[in-house]
Amino acid sequence: MRLVPDIKLPAHVHVPGSGSVPDLGPLERAKGLVPAVTRAAEWQENVPYLYGHDLLCAGYYWEAHEVWEAVWLATPANGSERLLLQALIQNANARLKSVMQRENAAARLHTQVEELRIDLVARLGGRIDTYMGVNVGSANMHYIA
Repeated sequence: MRLVPDIKLPAHVHVPGSGSVPDLGPLERAKGLVPAVTRAAEWQENVPYLYGHDLLCAGYYWEAHEVWEAVWLATPANGSERLLLQALIQNANARLKSVMQRENAAARLHTQVEELRIDLVARLGGRIDTYMGVNVGSANMHYIA
């Protein structure tokens, strides 16, 4: 089920180096909706954040990275939101590297995602399962809300 059905998915998946050209229209529309500050308490209203999940779940890894980067830029410096967005961006990047058959790079990125997840959970007090709708309580972070 899509979280942001009002913004269409790109016409095709972009994989760098494959000769594909990204469909930037939907991404630019989503990035234009990034709030001035990304706050955890408002994640359910953060359309670009949610759209990034739609993209990831549909296999648009490069696109998810692009949209989440715009959301990340609006996170408070040193905030928990920033750690989560870093982990999500790196997770999308790891998946993209797997599609590109760059498994060593994917493995390194998955390790970074796990380190970020552990740091985030520690910052949040150590006993948390979900944060901003994402299951951060296990190594297999995924969107659950």
